[in-house]
Amino acid sequence: MDFVPDAQGHRQWTPGGSGLNTALALARLGAETSFAGALSQDENGARLAAFMHAENINLDHALISAKPCPHVNVSKDASGIPHYDLHLAGSALEEAPARWSWPEGTRHFHATSFAATLGLGGEAACASLRDARERMTTSFDPNIRANIFPDRASIPLLLAQRIRHADIVKVSSEDLDAIAPGILHDHVISEWRALGVRLVIITRGAQGAVAIFGSSHIEVSAPKVTVCDSVGAGDTFMGALLAIMAQDNHLGTWQTPDDAQMARWLTFAAKAASICCMRPGADPPTRDQMMMQR
Repeated sequence: MDFVPDAQGHRQWTPGGSGLNTALALARLGAETSFAGALSQDENGARLAAFMHAENINLDHALISAKPCPHVNVSKDASGIPHYDLHLAGSALEEAPARWSWPEGTRHFHATSFAATLGLGGEAACASLRDARERMTTSFDPNIRANIFPDRASIPLLLAQRIRHADIVKVSSEDLDAIAPGILHDHVISEWRALGVRLVIITRGAQGAVAIFGSSHIEVSAPKVTVCDSVGAGDTFMGALLAIMAQDNHLGTWQTPDDAQMARWLTFAAKAASICCMRPGADPPTRDQMMMQR
């Protein structure tokens, strides 16, 4: 649960977490979506479950935990950039099965957040990515928070263990700075591609996004909008990207897109993220809202 300041500075609760945000973006854009993560039985966990049910997100494969719901206090600097005060210890995030399962007929498996890298959840995510890649397409978004890792030097190896099982990796330029401080981004991306990643997406905030695949390097700009905050923008981008790839039948079995198709996907995802930035908290647009926004 995120507690986000409104225009008057009062904190309002809003559903949060990278997995939920990405699932929400997918569902609102018309993709059949299941959330396979830990959900608390406490009041906040019940709120999250009710919210996801109302958004047509399937919870049959979620793990129900007796531990409290994790929460995050979000603050914003003068530029609207969010900062996160994480309260995770002793929460439902500390529980996970040996590996996550998914509904029969699933075409794509996405793992996201530092929770997919650390602890039992990280081990389960890694095992599930490995299992999933044998039967469907897969993606991974590190969504790194370097300050919560007990050993920051272990981050590149932990990520590599998951990236080697992903067809698609989405990462922000801020993530890359945290993952490998002082190292050129191109060098990090080259190492990831050598592990077998087919598509790397780098989001760069107001500077747009880049896709690297095959011999192609595609860049798109970000729409110019009045930013409320950027909470959930990266997750919205990822959900929108997967939603339009699913619409074009490019999930399930990997098919290399052409440059024009990739540019169209990136433009769609960047537009969805920009709409999210115009609203407080992680609030991805629906398909109708995407059509209305010019």
